[in-house]
Amino acid sequence: MECLVCRRIVDRDGLEFWGATICPSCQRKMLEVTADQPEYGAYVMALRRLWRRQLQAARDRRLKEGEHLEPE
Repeated sequence: MECLVCRRIVDRDGLEFWGATICPSCQRKMLEVTADQPEYGAYVMALRRLWRRQLQAARDRRLKEGEHLEPE
């Protein structure tokens, strides 16, 4: 899989959720970065892309009659 942040290929050691993976290196950096550091924006944008994909997937999902979109 590809890291959501750095786009490098990730082995099985990455953090996986919602079909995305974050490599161990980016995980450490995300925990240490502060909002005043230049790289902070890159982490925010990566997570924003993930949220947008989830939102788009929910919008694209075709509901059958009587079904309701439930939060996961």
